[in-house]
Amino acid sequence: MVRKKKLSPSGAKGEDGEYHNAHINIHEDELAVAGMAIGDDVFVRVREDKIIIQKADQDEVEHDF
Repeated sequence: MVRKKKLSPSGAKGEDGEYHNAHINIHEDELAVAGMAIGDDVFVRVREDKIIIQKADQDEVEHDF
């Protein structure tokens, strides 16, 4: 499943007047495909040109993406 999303500004603006946080909305049907649900704990890892979200309650964390 692929859907285009926008990283929306989040939180208060910094002293420089810019946002320094972003969020993304993921619909429950998208979470279900990934075996996740609203409220689950997740690991978020950042790689060059990628943001990877993985369920945090797995026995083993995948590192090779």
